Amino acid sequence: MPSFKVLKGTGRANVSRFSFETFDPESSRECGLKSSEASSPPEDSAEAAAKNPLDELEELVRLRLLEAERRAEELEREAYQKGYEQGQRDGYAFGASAVEKVRERLDTLATSLEQMHQQVLREYRHWLLEAALTLSRHLLTAAVGINPKVLESLVDHILEQMDQSQAITIVLHPNDRDLLEKHGVLERWLSPPPLGQSPFRVTVDSSIQRGGCRVESALQEIDALVETRLENLREVLFSHAS
Repeated sequence: MPSFKVLKGTGRANVSRFSFETFDPESSRECGLKSSEASSPPEDSAEAAAKNPLDELEELVRLRLLEAERRAEELEREAYQKGYEQGQRDGYAFGASAVEKVRERLDTLATSLEQMHQQVLREYRHWLLEAALTLSRHLLTAAVGINPKVLESLVDHILEQMDQSQAITIVLHPNDRDLLEKHGVLERWLSPPPLGQSPFRVTVDSSIQRGGCRVESALQEIDALVETRLENLREVLFSHAS
């Protein structure tokens, strides 16, 4: 019984008879060379047989992947550049639009402020004028107490407008009279007048507000009370404001 097992085989092959001819060393060597040349494949065929089709497919796939990656990078750079340029255009357009909106809002605000200013003047001008007149009254009263020259100049101006051939009476607040006397103003007014002029006389009236006076004669009467002067100023201011 044989010690091996045939896994794959074929039927008995046709065997042909081999005839041994005369052995000649030279002929045997030539035959060996011919047999070797006939049995050895060409060099190109050996190299071709050495290449594995799977290796060629893998190399082809690798080249295709490299080409795809290179193309993807080019597309990415191109898309980035286009996006950047478009972003610049969009950003400039957005910025210009935003600036224009701000300018329009500022113009609207300036117009509204101008209109508000005019409206405030229309609604509060009377109040502002009355407040100014009230402040002027207090300032005038305070100014006389500090500087009697204010009242002295007022009376001197009125006396210049009077007919001094007539007897003239100056009516003052008692405190103003004392102040003018202290500063020597009454002494000048009550001194003997030049030839052709009548002497002055000074009296007091506590109902007169400080800083004001009345100057009277037989022919003239000048009202220089603080209230009267402020009322005249008020009429002028309100006539221009209307």
